[in-house]
Amino acid sequence: MLNEEQTKILKLLAKEWDHSGPPGIMDISDIVAAVDLAPSETLQTIKGLFESSLVDMNSLKTSAYLTPEGYEAAESQ
Repeated sequence: MLNEEQTKILKLLAKEWDHSGPPGIMDISDIVAAVDLAPSETLQTIKGLFESSLVDMNSLKTSAYLTPEGYEAAESQ
């Protein structure tokens, strides 16, 4: 079960997926700016989503994007 913070981030990335096409890549700084969470909380939430395989990150860890499972989870919320 996803918490409120995880749902916010997944829905944001799903919106980007719908707008720009899969996988909905966003810079971490843009995610931090878009959600109403402290930067440290946002980063911790992204890390948790990454560990759950709902979000993946580029090799430099500067951007995040949805996995197909993450998109499915966002759509089911």
